[in-house]
Amino acid sequence: MQNVKDKAYEVLRQRLIGGHYRPGEQLKEEPIARDLGLSRTPVRNALHRLVEDGLATDGAGQGIRVSEWSDWDVEETFQLRMLLEPYASFLAATRGGEGLADELEASSQRMEAGIAAGHDGIAEVQSANRDFHHALIEASGSPRLKTMLATMIDMPIIKRSFYIYTPEELVQSLHHHRDLAIAVRARDGELARQVMQLHLRMSYHRFMKHRVEYRQDGATPPSSSR
Repeated sequence: MQNVKDKAYEVLRQRLIGGHYRPGEQLKEEPIARDLGLSRTPVRNALHRLVEDGLATDGAGQGIRVSEWSDWDVEETFQLRMLLEPYASFLAATRGGEGLADELEASSQRMEAGIAAGHDGIAEVQSANRDFHHALIEASGSPRLKTMLATMIDMPIIKRSFYIYTPEELVQSLHHHRDLAIAVRARDGELARQVMQLHLRMSYHRFMKHRVEYRQDGATPPSSSR
C-alpha cells in the first residue's frame, strides 16, 4: 500500500512532468498540502525529493520553485535529438557489431520486465532506456555526438517522462528498441537511422499530448493508476 510520503511525491512529480505548474512557479507547502488533503510534512519531504530529481530548484531565499522547463525547452530538446541521434544510430549500427546488439537486447529485456511490473517497474524502465540510448551513442565512436547528446538524454524532464505514459505506449517504445537492436545486428545503418527517427518523433508527440491533456483536465497521468 502506498504511504502518505510516497503519495505526495508521486502526485507532485507527475504534476511537474505534466506541466501542471508554470515554470518558475513557487511550490508552497501549505496550499499544496491542503490541495492533496495531507499534512505539510510529507509535502515538504516530497518537494525536497523533487529538487534532488532536478524537477524543482531550491534557491537561497527564493523557496522551492518549478524548474524552468517550458514547452519550448522540451520541443527544442526533442528537435535536437531528432537531428543528432538518428545519425549516431547510423554510425553505431555500422560500427557496433554483435556486442552492441547483445547489449541493446539486454536493455530491452530489462525494459520489458519493468513494464510487466507495472508502476513499481517504471524506475527500471527509465534506467534501461537510459542505458540503451547511451550504448548507441558510445558505439557511434563520435566524441562530439556523445558530448552533445548525453546531456539531452539525461535532462530530468525527459528522463522521468516514463511516469506519464500508458502501458501500451511503453510497449510501443520497447518495440522500437528491439527494431534498433535488429538493425545493429544486421549492420544496417540506414534502418537504424530511420527507426530512431520514428522512435523520437513518436516520443515527442506522446509527451506533448500528455502535457496538454494534463493541463486541460488536471487528471492524474495514465501511468499512475498502474
